[in-house]
Amino acid sequence: MKVSAKIPPSTGFLEINLDQSIIKYLWKIIKISKIHKEDFKWKLVGNINQRFGLTDENDYFYQTVCCPLVQHFRKQNFGKDPIDRRQVEMSLDTPLLLTELWVNYQYQTEFNPFHHHGGIYSFAIWLKIPYDWNDQIELPQFQGTKKEDRKAGIFEFEYIDSLGGIRTYKYNLSPEFEGTMLFFPAGLRHTVYPFFNTSEPRISISGNLWYDTTKNNK
Repeated sequence: MKVSAKIPPSTGFLEINLDQSIIKYLWKIIKISKIHKEDFKWKLVGNINQRFGLTDENDYFYQTVCCPLVQHFRKQNFGKDPIDRRQVEMSLDTPLLLTELWVNYQYQTEFNPFHHHGGIYSFAIWLKIPYDWNDQIELPQFQGTKKEDRKAGIFEFEYIDSLGGIRTYKYNLSPEFEGTMLFFPAGLRHTVYPFFNTSEPRISISGNLWYDTTKNNK
């Protein structure tokens, strides 16, 4: 008999190590945001006290980082699944807009519950991680719990497999992930767990890309 394995399509995501020039630019616009302080907290589900809107000067980040990543995403095997067309039936030639861009200051005990973003694509960038997961899981409150279940300070994606089971993909965060960006479909659920024993904030940037529906697109 002839046997062949078949694997159902699944949507993945991209992990990027940003160039120092991009990281420097992001710190620059964060500094500017501290002056204007456009409160973004009311727009988001996170249980985080400080979130401020950012301005992408002359669309620099959008053009330099976002546009190439969209093309890269679409070239992957999981790009064959028409993720772009799930929420809005649009041509892939339709331009995308970076309509939301914000910085998160997450302090100890704060967290983001499982959620998804609006738009077509989203991203998360870690700029400052003031803890190491390996140290966090050694705190007294986690002793007696299986190591794989100790989630202090981690970032985690959640998805459903072909049998309907809930699966996760996690990042056990530490300073070595500073400068890392994740680029993913906006509908991919994710969470950020609380961390402890430091007064320093975890600083990250998030954003959403939407189709530009203001033009007559077919």
